[in-house]
Amino acid sequence: MKNIIIKLSSSLKELEEISKELATLPDGYLIKRHSSFYYATKNKQIGISRNTKLIKQLCRKRYLLVRKTQLENNITVTSPSDLDTRTPQELIASLPKAYLTTPTSYFHHPTIDAWLAKPQTKNNLYPESAIYTYNGINFRSLAERTIAEQLDKYDLLFQYEPRFDLGNKQVSPDFLIKNPFSAKTVIWEHFGAFNQEKYADSMNEKMDTYINLGFTQSENLIATYQYHIRKTQRIQELIEQIIL
Repeated sequence: MKNIIIKLSSSLKELEEISKELATLPDGYLIKRHSSFYYATKNKQIGISRNTKLIKQLCRKRYLLVRKTQLENNITVTSPSDLDTRTPQELIASLPKAYLTTPTSYFHHPTIDAWLAKPQTKNNLYPESAIYTYNGINFRSLAERTIAEQLDKYDLLFQYEPRFDLGNKQVSPDFLIKNPFSAKTVIWEHFGAFNQEKYADSMNEKMDTYINLGFTQSENLIATYQYHIRKTQRIQELIEQIIL
């Protein structure tokens, strides 16, 4: 019941944010003839192939409209089998052809470019233990590398072991994740040796810090243990249910 309440609250919050953002976006929609883009309304069509900003706004608007419909449907259904579980990529794939010829980044939240451009301060402790490489990043465990691979599959953005101030604390989670379509931020901690006493104490202290700073498990905080990683399906479920 608690998870259902959290998901409902999260959906209502996202719907409110979508409505606010839609109010800032232009009327009309995108069409394409041959290789040229046009901005279309009921009364006019204007060529905008060189107006990247407007093309991005129209792409973002169209994505928000289908996401809004998805959330509204999922709030009202009474059976899990009626839930619309499509990922952002699947929602985008359902759009008219004109939108499908644009980069996926055109559907991202407008704050994402600034987040990507911000320099990352990394936790550089014990670099000799980070021996599992994926996509140019060295991870400390195979499990963390597997998580990173799955995040990439869903086009999610992440920083590995960043160090930053959170409230009055400096923290360094295993993953700081951004859903580029909603700008939702999620912290993911993977605890691989929780059966060791000192490690368990550190783990509990870390989780208490996040919770005291307003993070909630199943909403914007994920904690996994070694048994979660035995099947990538479980990682995918966590990504879809909590981050997406």
